[in-house]
Amino acid sequence: MTKNKITDTEIPLVLKKFNKSLALSTVIFPFIFTVICLPIYFLFFFLTLFLTGENNSNLLTLYIGTIIFLVFINFLYCKIVINKRIKDKEIYKITQNFTIQKKDNYTYTSENVSNSDYYRLNLLDEKKDEIGIYISKDDYYNVREGQSLNLTYYELLDIPVEGYYNHQKLEFFKFFIIKKWSRLKQLLPVLNLRK
Repeated sequence: MTKNKITDTEIPLVLKKFNKSLALSTVIFPFIFTVICLPIYFLFFFLTLFLTGENNSNLLTLYIGTIIFLVFINFLYCKIVINKRIKDKEIYKITQNFTIQKKDNYTYTSENVSNSDYYRLNLLDEKKDEIGIYISKDDYYNVREGQSLNLTYYELLDIPVEGYYNHQKLEFFKFFIIKKWSRLKQLLPVLNLRK
């Protein structure tokens, strides 16, 4: 694996992609938090109901307010701290070798009966960490399990640059999440105690 700091010409691209992703996450994360924290809400709700015998309607307001507060803090952290790291060139462009662990494809049928085909690979890096990518149909049929891939991407949001297998360039690749909780902690600095 090689790591190089991003160049001045790459900063606008990384900033644009990161800020687009941040805007999307600001819309999506309240729903994710609501679902993830629902058991905690019900625990407090039933404890309050059991101990006091009253239905505390303010608990729901507090629950929603806490979620909005966490999303807002995460947004500010990313907008200020992460954007500063990008501008200060503290983000790396990584070139890394992966081994194809598993190939998988599936078809998603939407409500208007149109089909979307997805071709994905589960990969292992040198540290045996799992990562997943979507690739094109042609590339999917040309690669095989156990084969090596070389991917170049920007860290932070795993922004793809280019990928190769057998000295042939991938048409495209896009990362997807295999270990959802560790990825959520990485994307939400509020939950992540690392730098």
